[in-house]
Amino acid sequence: MRRPHALVLAFFSLIFSSCEKDPPLHEPGSNETINQWTLDQMKRYYYWNDKIGSTQDYQQSPDLFFKNILYPEDHFSNILQTLNSDTYGNTLTNTFGFDIVQLQNQSGPIQLVTQVVPYSEADLAGLQRGDSLTHINKTLMDQINFQSLLDKSLHLPAIQIKRHDGKVFNLPSSYISQPVVYTSKVISSSSKVGYIFISQFDFGGAYSLLEAIQNLKSKQIEELIVDLRYNPGGQVAFAAFCALLMADIKENYIFAKYRGNKNIKTIEDTFETTLLRQPDGYSFKASEVLKQGLHLKKIYILTGPNTASASEMLINGLNPYVQIVQVGTKTYGKDMASTTISTPEEIHGTERSWHLIPMIYKIYNNAGQGDYGNGITPQKVTDEFAFLPLVPIGNSRDPLIQEALSTINNKDPKANSSVSVGAKTSTISSKYVSSSYHTIPIEVNIQNKTEE
Repeated sequence: MRRPHALVLAFFSLIFSSCEKDPPLHEPGSNETINQWTLDQMKRYYYWNDKIGSTQDYQQSPDLFFKNILYPEDHFSNILQTLNSDTYGNTLTNTFGFDIVQLQNQSGPIQLVTQVVPYSEADLAGLQRGDSLTHINKTLMDQINFQSLLDKSLHLPAIQIKRHDGKVFNLPSSYISQPVVYTSKVISSSSKVGYIFISQFDFGGAYSLLEAIQNLKSKQIEELIVDLRYNPGGQVAFAAFCALLMADIKENYIFAKYRGNKNIKTIEDTFETTLLRQPDGYSFKASEVLKQGLHLKKIYILTGPNTASASEMLINGLNPYVQIVQVGTKTYGKDMASTTISTPEEIHGTERSWHLIPMIYKIYNNAGQGDYGNGITPQKVTDEFAFLPLVPIGNSRDPLIQEALSTINNKDPKANSSVSVGAKTSTISSKYVSSSYHTIPIEVNIQNKTEE
């Protein structure tokens, strides 16, 4: 009589324990739920929505699943999780106040400091652009370990670097906000040439840029050299702000055309509508900015492989209206805009939310010019690393500045085919490895296409 009763209890006990171990499928916060939602969003908005990778493994972590479905040629789309620092990117510039590249010469690799953020710990300690570094965290840098050493340093509370002359720098990790305008000045009074170095596009430096432009205007400059060689982009509204302050344009001229897949509308933004996207706390009007501008018909822009995103957009967007004389080397090649799509609560549940940042638009100018995914090539190709040692930012001996000035004066630039590092002189390969460089994405809001 007791045996059937025991079997029934055992049966229900088995069901109960099974439910404990295996939560229901599609539960909010589960990898499967988040990944299915991710795939749905990508099929609707992703620029390459017809080339999404196939995967059946919905149990993967959301960041891995996202990367597996990306179009192989897409190097920019990203996914981040709230409060998960492992999914975010740091750089040497915003963490320790300097940046570095590795060059190859006949005797082996050398590591050169390219930027030192003004007033950072690195600057105050005496580190200078052009310094040659040998060690990081007491390890000799070489071709094999260079990138991994830099990547590891970004997760440390401090970094130790050793200069070629033996001097050691101990730099603490911190959040460093670099000034937008490093320097601005009249660089050639005889030719009335102004120069300005812009590190990034951020409205935190709007009034500094406005002051710099007004100062150059008071000096009655006739030519302007804009140094964007290390500018990774930033706020597109700030790129429009720069254009309005510098170029002979009108606020209702088209700055950019955004073209996506068949599910979303094409957007055409004027310089005025682009400026309206400025952050809260700023209220610049395009017509007022224009009144304070230089109204130049020709602008000289210095570029390099770190010139990216919104800084490339500035070059391309101004091309139909004024003469852009580009000097330096080819730009990074970020001709796309992204948007941010966050998981709703019914998808992530009690887990931290995820944020998709897919590429959704290709960017073109008013003349239909774009597709610069391989970079924008200058008319005046000049490699700054072919003329060493590197001189301070804005120094008239800088080879890119010399090339721009010689073009303005219609003279041949000074020839120099060798470089000097320490006591040695050697030929340098133009190929180099950047450190921890990250482009700043161009963000736009999705405009869904409505049925006619």
